Amino acid sequence: MDADLSRLPAGTGGWVALVNHALALGDLSEVDYLELKGALSFTERQDRKRSAVVVSRAILGMANRMPDLAEKHLGGAGVVFVGIDQSQTLVGAESVDAAVLRDLVEQYVGENGPTWDHQFINHADGLVLAVIVDAPKWGDRIHACRKDYSDDSSRLAVRDGEVLVRVPGQTRPATSHDLANLERRRAKAPHTGAQVSVSYAGAFDRTSRANVRDLIEGMVGSKADELIDGIPAPLPRSPYSSGIQAILEQTSGRPDRRSTKQFRADVEQWQHECREAADDVATEFLRHTLRHGTFVIRNESDRYLENVRVQVSFPPDVSVLMASDTDYCDHGGQFRPFQMLPDAPAKYGDLKPYGLDYAGLLPGIKSPVVSNLPAPNMDVEMTSAGCVVSWYVGDLPPRATVNADEEFAVFTDENLHIHNHDATEHDHQPMRSEIGGAWAVTARAVDHVFQGEVTVPCRQEPGALALWRRGTPD
Repeated sequence: MDADLSRLPAGTGGWVALVNHALALGDLSEVDYLELKGALSFTERQDRKRSAVVVSRAILGMANRMPDLAEKHLGGAGVVFVGIDQSQTLVGAESVDAAVLRDLVEQYVGENGPTWDHQFINHADGLVLAVIVDAPKWGDRIHACRKDYSDDSSRLAVRDGEVLVRVPGQTRPATSHDLANLERRRAKAPHTGAQVSVSYAGAFDRTSRANVRDLIEGMVGSKADELIDGIPAPLPRSPYSSGIQAILEQTSGRPDRRSTKQFRADVEQWQHECREAADDVATEFLRHTLRHGTFVIRNESDRYLENVRVQVSFPPDVSVLMASDTDYCDHGGQFRPFQMLPDAPAKYGDLKPYGLDYAGLLPGIKSPVVSNLPAPNMDVEMTSAGCVVSWYVGDLPPRATVNADEEFAVFTDENLHIHNHDATEHDHQPMRSEIGGAWAVTARAVDHVFQGEVTVPCRQEPGALALWRRGTPD
């Protein structure tokens, strides 16, 4: 198996392949991303110190590379092999305890210094210790040695504050040119010290669209029954029926241009149209009835941020409704479904004969709907991947906290839990007590995407749902 030098090895086979690559080339394998350290002892106190300094110098040098050069190999990481010498020989590494190794090395690189890790590789020819240094990034500070050490016999020495760099074939003290590059790396931080956080002020509801739809369809059914029950009984027949009386009989004795058959068909058609509209009305009911919350962004830094934009993404089973993005005319009080549903037929007998249609006087005509205009800086989009809330914040002063100019209803639809009792895996999943979303923030002149997680707790007690029972119609 050939070594893949474009990324860090994956699995035992990948690490063994990289060890074989180093063994095959010996000192020729020592480049800016790979270093060989031969045998190091961690048994005696003095040996441990010396070995720790050798490893620490390598870590500091790898950490002080330039990101654009480092990213060409091993995904930007650096690797130090202990147990392989430069003569293409696997001399083996001691099995040092992880806590001992970290305590020794951190004296020289610092607890808040370069990020590194290690692992042992069981090769057919012996044990190899791999020390892995994280890829350098733009904005990283210069990593300097934190402690003095000198050994006259081996002429190994480091100074507190010394800056080491890794170049192909060696780790050496930084030159003025190296320091200038490292200063450039620091200054090129993508976020240049900015830091933001996004949260949601509120909670989500566990509810059921099916429950709301059933409620609406029940109200429509009651209204339909009321209309049908309003048809008067037909007049008794008379042998002296005149033409006028025949007309009255056709209209069940009341002055309505519709036949009873046509009226029943009109009511059925209206019920069908209401069923078609029930999902949209249920959405408006939830938007109006559920309690609202809002998104909050905070500038945690002293930098003034301009043209700030926020996106918050929730998984597909979470719904987010913007309060002002509605066609419902809210005059306060309970939600009135019939304001959103198609007009019901006028009561039988309220339509005059001879084609006269007093539509302006009919009680079934809806009030004019006045839409609230959504906030121009907010948008909610439903995608196949889930619900995405976009928020244009504008400028965000240092240490400022800004609430969105919009409120939202956030909920999960638990229909499967209450309407589908088949023995499927989904039915038996517990209802969540919190939901999570991912946020991303961008700002002008900041070459960085700030990212994080937003967690929203549930308003209901464990296992409970927000459900409604039918009250007064309309």
